[in-house]
Amino acid sequence: MDPLGASPLPPRTASAWAADLGGVLEGPDAELHFACTLESGSEGGISFIANPSYRKAWAQSSASAVVAALETLRPEGFAGAVVRVANPYAAWAHILGSGIQPVAWSAERPDGVDPSAVVHPGVHLAENVTVGARTVLHPGVVLYPGTVVGADCIIHANAVVGADGFGFVPPHGAQPGWTKIPHLGRVRIGNGVELGAGTCVDRAVVGETLIGDGCKIDNLCQIGHNVRIGAHCVLAGQVGIAGSTVLEDYVVVGGQAGIAGHLRIGRGARIGAQSGVGKSVPAGTEVLGSPAVDAREFRRLFAAQKSARG
Repeated sequence: MDPLGASPLPPRTASAWAADLGGVLEGPDAELHFACTLESGSEGGISFIANPSYRKAWAQSSASAVVAALETLRPEGFAGAVVRVANPYAAWAHILGSGIQPVAWSAERPDGVDPSAVVHPGVHLAENVTVGARTVLHPGVVLYPGTVVGADCIIHANAVVGADGFGFVPPHGAQPGWTKIPHLGRVRIGNGVELGAGTCVDRAVVGETLIGDGCKIDNLCQIGHNVRIGAHCVLAGQVGIAGSTVLEDYVVVGGQAGIAGHLRIGRGARIGAQSGVGKSVPAGTEVLGSPAVDAREFRRLFAAQKSARG
């Protein structure tokens, strides 16, 4: 099981899930004991697809079962079972609900906190967190269950690591409101990371939200569920990154920039302040504006507009 993409579930067969979800099982039956992403799927795992951009990942997935819509075509190359349902999002939320565990907050210093770590008054830690050597947790920091923080990190006041991400199934059928998608994953933070005051890093739906070694993240930033940030990235204040987006190593993001979900920002890319990034950014490039465009194009457009105004 790849920890970046999997979370345990109570064992159950694909046919049992199909019956429970009012769906149809297509393909071989199998016992399923963890929920996973398509990319990291392996034997015993169940995943889902609702976004067609993930069809390539589905074709290459080794998950034992994938939840999909009734009309979605199975890709060539996928050998597992398909659990066909009317609403894959709602079905996925129901499956994840079976793996929810109660949150246990620690009254004392948890065993997973290194003796050299500094835990200031007012810090709230779940029982099963891990904190590395010489890391400093300032007052008001909250580490939710399963959070892993490396060595030599600084987490400033009131940062929250591991709260649920923002995921809801839209109203459907007889359900008039929004249905919460349970989050079974965790957050893993590398060594030498600094998180600013009030910053929030959401736990993954399954697997891990990841912040790589040496990252420096300013105050009031929002890191969505299943985001993966590479090594030595720098994010200025009030940056927001939506779920499942990947930042490769050495990315620099200016203040108040917003990055949409399911994108890839290439190694060494630079995103200007207040940019709105709605598509993937190639490695080594610089983008500005909203919607964000190549910085050279942005400057030409800005100069042309200024000239037109006289």
